[in-house]
Amino acid sequence: MIFHYHPYLPILNDDTKILIIGTLPPPRFCTKELKIKDVDFPYGSKDNLFWQILDKIFKLNLIYNNSLEAIIKEKTF
Repeated sequence: MIFHYHPYLPILNDDTKILIIGTLPPPRFCTKELKIKDVDFPYGSKDNLFWQILDKIFKLNLIYNNSLEAIIKEKTF
């Protein structure tokens, strides 16, 4: 049995104006058995369109893999 929980804390800064609230990530994010194109970050499932849509709208040139660089790009945005 998988203990499913939300593995990420909210990301809030002093100038935060918008809070995006979603659902739990897939159980593999709790066990850290991520797929190749998953990013270990909120909404980082390769099957989730959240970052893909923001990437196209804002031309972010995000990276879709489980690397520190991918996490930093998303967190910086």
